[in-house]
Amino acid sequence: MKILVTSIGAYAADIVIKTLRAGGHEVTGIDILPKAWLPVAYNTDRYIRAPRYTDRDEYKNFITRACAEHGLDCIMPLTDPELDIMGEMKEALAAAGVCACVSDLAVTRLCRDKHRLTGYLARENICPVIPSILLDEAAEAQLDFPLVAKPRFGRSSQGVIKVSSLAELEYVKETARETDYILLPYIEGSIISVDAVRSPDNKTVCVARRELQRNLNGAGTTVEIIENPLLNGICEKTADMLGIIGTAIFEFIETPEQLYLMEINPRFPGGVEFSHMAGYDVVTNHLRCFTGEAIETKVNIRKMIIARKYEAHITEISEE
Repeated sequence: MKILVTSIGAYAADIVIKTLRAGGHEVTGIDILPKAWLPVAYNTDRYIRAPRYTDRDEYKNFITRACAEHGLDCIMPLTDPELDIMGEMKEALAAAGVCACVSDLAVTRLCRDKHRLTGYLARENICPVIPSILLDEAAEAQLDFPLVAKPRFGRSSQGVIKVSSLAELEYVKETARETDYILLPYIEGSIISVDAVRSPDNKTVCVARRELQRNLNGAGTTVEIIENPLLNGICEKTADMLGIIGTAIFEFIETPEQLYLMEINPRFPGGVEFSHMAGYDVVTNHLRCFTGEAIETKVNIRKMIIARKYEAHITEISEE
């Protein structure tokens, strides 16, 4: 198959591209950066520099042209904002013979709205969640510090702020004028991430990891692969309830007393390679969810600790 992978500067890009090409697929990669700035671009069959997704019409036209010009069969977006765009384009792409490998638009929009998702999960009562309130509706007299302020439609822990006083809250209000923010109780605990792959016939496979170290973008750099049937059950029930198709990342906060479901992102997580190393091919099985093939359900997950390192690559040598 000919597959378009977007935003290949994302953490997940390397394992997604390597896995697809190992499976015999032709990969076209796109990103907003020059090719020489992205070592992973040299692992694709074709690289195209893309416009920013913020100009939605230009971006959609670019995607449509790329699909037609290169005879693409599927699209795999790697970042949150592109989920919305691919969801909006899904029917038109399907009519042109291209499969956008994402959940339906209603699902991605609910998951992307961290405030609405929290309310929805609280009503369904599958697992404790951290309640949120809108920043512009917060009554100061009712606030119990410390709090966490974060963008309602945020991504990769960008813009997340710990708020310990009314003065700090005023700072957040000042800096968040053009961004919807929500407030949540600050809870100290370990982050547990679960990669879940759900097929259209309601089969779900989960791989869980406890994050021992993470960077400022919220990506785990050292993790421990764990087995937790309770976590798996929560993710399976929630994925069924939401109607997620393909891959999603469930994030929890674990305290000595409680486990809280924090957020759900219906896309490849930055740490998807950890699941591959633990024994489950998330990328191939994600693709199967959209091609009518059965996903692999008999899995032998190996418990281990995995640490990520970064390497430098020469991509271009300047003429002297």
